[in-house]
Amino acid sequence: MASLYVLENDQQISRVQLPPGTIMVGRLKSNTIVLDNPGVSRHHLRIDGDPSASWFVLEDLGSLNGTFMGSRRVQACMLQNGDEVHLGKHTLVFEDN
Repeated sequence: MASLYVLENDQQISRVQLPPGTIMVGRLKSNTIVLDNPGVSRHHLRIDGDPSASWFVLEDLGSLNGTFMGSRRVQACMLQNGDEVHLGKHTLVFEDN
C-alpha cells in the first residue's frame, strides 16, 4: 500500500497510508495531514489517488511558498516511488510498494 512519510527537519514524525480518493495537506486541522509550519498554507496541496491502480497525483492549491520536488517548483505531478516533496521545513516522502 502507498504511504507518505512526513519528515520535519529530516526527522520522521509520522507515516500516513494513502487511501483511495483525496487527502489534503496544510496547516488547518481539517486537513488529512496537518503541518504546524508558517511556511505551509492553510490548504497547501492535495493528493488524489487510486491505490488499486497505483497512481497518485499531487496538486499544489495555489500555496504562497510553493511545493517543490527537489529544487523544482511544481503545480501538479504524478508521484513515483521515492519522490520527495518539500514544503518549508517539512518533507513528504512517497513510497509505493
